[in-house]
Amino acid sequence: MTLKLLSTSKQLTLALAFSGLCITTVPAIAQDTVLAIVNGDKVTESQLKIAAIQSNIKFEAITAVQKKALMDALVNRQLVLQEALKEKFDKDADVAARVKALSDSYVAANYLAKLADSFKVTEAEMQAYYDKKVIGNMPKEYKARHILVKSEEQANALIKEIDGGVDFSKIATEKSTDTGSAAKGGDLGWFTGNNMVASFAQAVAGMKKGELSKTPIQSQFGWHVIILDDERETSPPKFDEVKKDIEKVLIKERLNKYLTNLNNKAKITLNP
Repeated sequence: MTLKLLSTSKQLTLALAFSGLCITTVPAIAQDTVLAIVNGDKVTESQLKIAAIQSNIKFEAITAVQKKALMDALVNRQLVLQEALKEKFDKDADVAARVKALSDSYVAANYLAKLADSFKVTEAEMQAYYDKKVIGNMPKEYKARHILVKSEEQANALIKEIDGGVDFSKIATEKSTDTGSAAKGGDLGWFTGNNMVASFAQAVAGMKKGELSKTPIQSQFGWHVIILDDERETSPPKFDEVKKDIEKVLIKERLNKYLTNLNNKAKITLNP
């Protein structure tokens, strides 16, 4: 189960705040081992670790072939960097601005990551969230049939026919433009409101088991005639199955509070 419980604005805030996390972080090395010297400049173990992570290679399991390939790349990068610095390419306004942006993103994002690691979420907090937001928000499932036609007039005529005793499934098979369900007598199987367009989901939620829609329901696909065959409560996932997801959500909520507090305390002027 995926937990989608943050508002769009909060998700955007977090996305922007963490945008710098694509810059790889590596644990600090007390004494960084020098692996090569290129015209007096050092290539170190920490640089190799970063290159490995960026190449999706586990440093602890790096092979000799992989290490050589990465070292070759680091040496070549250092040689090119030396030439670029000789020509003062780093002083170019565009390059300098991009370097500063990357540096700022790295520092800010990794500071946020450090804060996130420091947040401790208790078992009781996760259980409370589970009880309120997971169990308390489990959607109903519905089993329904429908007939889809192009006009409201057609739909109203079909409702009259069905009220008059004509078999719903027979009409669905013969006249529904939804060919997928028409072959099954209009049967849509089990679904939740989130699986359907809003107008259809709202109509089904307001119906009783065995009820035929009194009026046609419009959607972007046309006009629907619906009969609700059954409904049931859905079973929530077990706490242990979503515990890690809940922990992440709670940590993100704390980060959002932290960012909100920073914004509230700051003096911010946005120029038009």
